[in-house]
Amino acid sequence: MTGELRAHAPIPDDYIADGPMYARLGVGHLDGVHPSLVAYMKNRVGNTGESGRGFNLMYLAWSFDGDALTQQWKFLRGDQDLPDGHNTRIVDVDGDGRDEIGEIGFVLNGDGTLRYSLASQDIIHGDRWYIADIDPSRPGLEGYGIQQDHPRGILDYYYDAATGEVIWTHSAPVPADAGRGMVADIDPRFPGMETWSNNGEVNYEQSTPVGLYNAPTNELTEPDTTKQPWPHMGVWWDGDPLRELFSNDPVPTARDARIVKWDPENPTDRQTVPRVLTFGDHGAVTALGNSVYPTLMADIMGDWREEVVLPSAEFDELVIFTTDQPSDLRLYTLAHNPAYRNAMTLKGYLQSSNVDYFLGHDMVAPPVPNIRYAGNGHPRK
Repeated sequence: MTGELRAHAPIPDDYIADGPMYARLGVGHLDGVHPSLVAYMKNRVGNTGESGRGFNLMYLAWSFDGDALTQQWKFLRGDQDLPDGHNTRIVDVDGDGRDEIGEIGFVLNGDGTLRYSLASQDIIHGDRWYIADIDPSRPGLEGYGIQQDHPRGILDYYYDAATGEVIWTHSAPVPADAGRGMVADIDPRFPGMETWSNNGEVNYEQSTPVGLYNAPTNELTEPDTTKQPWPHMGVWWDGDPLRELFSNDPVPTARDARIVKWDPENPTDRQTVPRVLTFGDHGAVTALGNSVYPTLMADIMGDWREEVVLPSAEFDELVIFTTDQPSDLRLYTLAHNPAYRNAMTLKGYLQSSNVDYFLGHDMVAPPVPNIRYAGNGHPRK
């Protein structure tokens, strides 16, 4: 309430000789009951700034009892082949009620032990990845990620989030570098969610076609690979369960960021996907320069649709955009869902958040969330 420091805890000094550590933080219920503060911490080996020297990586978890922060465990990557990326996911991947901690190429159990690594299946570093119920007909959750500068040509991959088993990959002759990728249900003609990525360096005639795929079937939903949305961020906005897209391609200025809606019946190239809203028309911008990200995109207003929070053009206030479109779909707020609520606390390269049930075309009603107000014995209705 006041900003006064309530508690603090030391950072372990395992890698202190290599300088200060970059950090990103999030919250998860690692024991299924109590919230823990989780930290991803990283610095470059040798602290020289030279590429190719490698990185130290440390994960930590603390508990907070209202008075003190207590370290629960520490995980050091060391020389293990555990690929990381630019965002962390804290989500219950196996359905036992306890959260796991995910990176683009490995997952830790809630007690800080290694659950699996995707490195044995040739997965390396990438910017974007997601965990969601991508295929509602398949038990559990799935993951989707992209690969950057992959020496053997993997562009993107789809896998079982509980076990780490890779289900399919898309590849290309080297060099293969998918800088962006996205997963969302945007085509009601196919069950489950679609995936798409970009790769500007491959010979498309010799590679797996880069286009819009239905993830459960690995089928191209739009064979013309020039016709797909820009793979940036998803936003539930207009009232149907299909996801709209926060887009920034092309962006002559930061004011041109917008929400668009893919029309599978009339596919277009990514620059002419129909617009729903242009933020610059309403006195808001996304960022200076070409980093076109919202300050926050989340369900914060009590509806299940998502709000977009942006700075004003003068950078002197925050502007909250919320949908004005009615919906017949009745859901608990997305923040009632543990996976989504955890994701709201995480910041890396800002990427779309997901619930742990299928939210899309032909969805079934999700289970009633087991959540209560703090200090109140009555469940939220």
